[in-house]
Amino acid sequence: MKKFAALAAIVTVSAAIAAPASAASLVRVSLAGKSDAQISSEIKAAAEAVCATEKNGVRECVETTFRDANRQLASIIKGRTASMATRHEAVSVVRVSLKGKTTEQIHAEIKVAAQTVCKATKGVNSRNEYQACVGSAVRSAKAQLQALNVTSKQQA
Repeated sequence: MKKFAALAAIVTVSAAIAAPASAASLVRVSLAGKSDAQISSEIKAAAEAVCATEKNGVRECVETTFRDANRQLASIIKGRTASMATRHEAVSVVRVSLKGKTTEQIHAEIKVAAQTVCKATKGVNSRNEYQACVGSAVRSAKAQLQALNVTSKQQA
């Protein structure tokens, strides 16, 4: 038991010696409303501030910290663009509830849903393309509605 405690104490002391003084420092850099050059210069200044307490290897610490911060920034940017693409694609399907609605109400909701889908579609640039998209989506939805009606009548 004494050997284990002595070994644990040695590991703790060696870890404290091996860890740089900057390992405990945390600096946040705001990204809101800033250009890439501003963000880069703020990351560099933060890295220099964190590594200022280093006795040896300040330049290496700054380079390593700067590289790590840029990796984190790239990860944040990648995550944001991926989530934006997911949100954009999520509008490609819209469900319309049929329960307790008249035919006119259903057709009106189909048209609104088609307009929502076509506004979110990337390839629709002109008014003619938008109208063609809406028309196609409405026809598709009405065909699905008709198929649903035929199926329900056959089951009855």
